Amino acid sequence: MIIRVALLGADELVRRGLEGMLSTLGGFELCSVKDREARPIDVALVETYGASTDASTVARAVADPYIRRVAVFTWNHHPGLVNEVVRSGVSGYLAKSLTAPQLGRALRAIHDGELVVAPAHLGRREQDIASLNDVDHLTTRERETLALIATGRSNDEIAQEMRISLNSVKSYIRSAYRKTGVQSRSQAVLWAVSHGLNAQVLERV
Repeated sequence: MIIRVALLGADELVRRGLEGMLSTLGGFELCSVKDREARPIDVALVETYGASTDASTVARAVADPYIRRVAVFTWNHHPGLVNEVVRSGVSGYLAKSLTAPQLGRALRAIHDGELVVAPAHLGRREQDIASLNDVDHLTTRERETLALIATGRSNDEIAQEMRISLNSVKSYIRSAYRKTGVQSRSQAVLWAVSHGLNAQVLERV
């Protein structure tokens, strides 16, 4: 069985990052919401940026007869917002910091009719990481590296673009990952795009 997933409110880079994560799992298809009348959506992920859900987008998705389940997909994952999300009629409240396997398990549970909040709470380590999830904590080189990752460039291409060694690129990637709390290239793409690095940095490179 293939679970059809659609992403609402996100640009192409975020979509590609999510598609990369889902492709490592199998059993999922990231599809366009435009053809939902012909092929209904099993789970629609609504990307949000602010302190609360994008009420209009969520409401439209929840009311759409061709979308079976709706989940909020956000970096601003605060357990205090869960009640608001549940009242809006969604079936899930998912953090973008989830690994691909965690995201896959959450999507399958939502598809099966469960109400899913993932992660259910922030532990001490995650709180420490969340406090660092700000562009200002990155060096200029780390920002440039993440911005170039978000454009789909390989490490070799990044090294050429920045005129530095491949080892330096790897070092910047490791330190940027540590500071942002991401664990994979796909998560790095999502983090960079959601924090505006692809636009902010490349304009100056």
